[in-house]
Amino acid sequence: MACRHVDLKVTEEIMESTDNFVFDCFGVLWKNSEAIPGSVETIKLLKSRGKRVFYLTNNSNDTRQYYLNICHKYGYNATEDEVLCTAYASALYLHNRKFNGKVYVVGNPAMGEELDRFGIRHTGLGPDTVGDQRRLEDFVPTELDPEVSCVLVGFDPNISFIKMVKGASYARRPHVLFLATNEDTHLPLHTEDVVVPGTGSIVSSIKVPARREPIVVGKPQPAIFDVLRDAHNLDPARTMMVGDTPSTDILLAKNSGLKSLLVLSGITTQEDMEALGRSSDPATRRLVPDFYAECLGVLGQYIQEG
Repeated sequence: MACRHVDLKVTEEIMESTDNFVFDCFGVLWKNSEAIPGSVETIKLLKSRGKRVFYLTNNSNDTRQYYLNICHKYGYNATEDEVLCTAYASALYLHNRKFNGKVYVVGNPAMGEELDRFGIRHTGLGPDTVGDQRRLEDFVPTELDPEVSCVLVGFDPNISFIKMVKGASYARRPHVLFLATNEDTHLPLHTEDVVVPGTGSIVSSIKVPARREPIVVGKPQPAIFDVLRDAHNLDPARTMMVGDTPSTDILLAKNSGLKSLLVLSGITTQEDMEALGRSSDPATRRLVPDFYAECLGVLGQYIQEG
């Protein structure tokens, strides 16, 4: 089915067929340190109509509590159960698997905090310098912790060569679980001058030498929706993913059997979306949403009119 623009008829169809709305945050709900006009009101309308609302982000650099505070800062009346970020989702994923080993974390303090919440032992956080090693053979005697049975990779501003050595060495072992929070290529900073590499670049520095693909907990892989579905008994067929990025938000919807709404208030332009629609490549066609709107507030306007 071709992508349809949100209007009154489409909104009535969405409201009739959807019980649960999962929202990406940056570019959908807020941007440039302020709420996107109309988004707060739309969330309130959805909740007043009995719809369940969830806030989902690939960001692994912050805890769920931090993101809850951000939601409140911008005027969204979220509860902790409604918020899911990949640091928390990764810890919950391990908890649900009854994991009882030790995790080598290539990541940040938020990931450690979320692991601590579930009593999961971990090591690796913080700077790890090369020291006196100058030649490749100097890394051969690197000491590895025999208790490590999982490698978890997220955003790590302290990434270093020795962390790559340790992470890849652990992940290379067949019995070691290998997880990544996400594989985003770059951070969504609105500047033409500076590119800040995303978690995907850090994941690649581990998976390439390990010669092994991780289980990706975040978007667009279905594991993160599975966590949400199981926690809240969600019916995928009656759930809609709302986002601004086809390669993560819309593809998550396709991978998880959800309906999808793309908003153009973030990184995707009208021209980008039209280019997706013209493509004959099957992989690209999977990035085409079911519906689109200029911003979330458009949906809210039609809910009020309906």
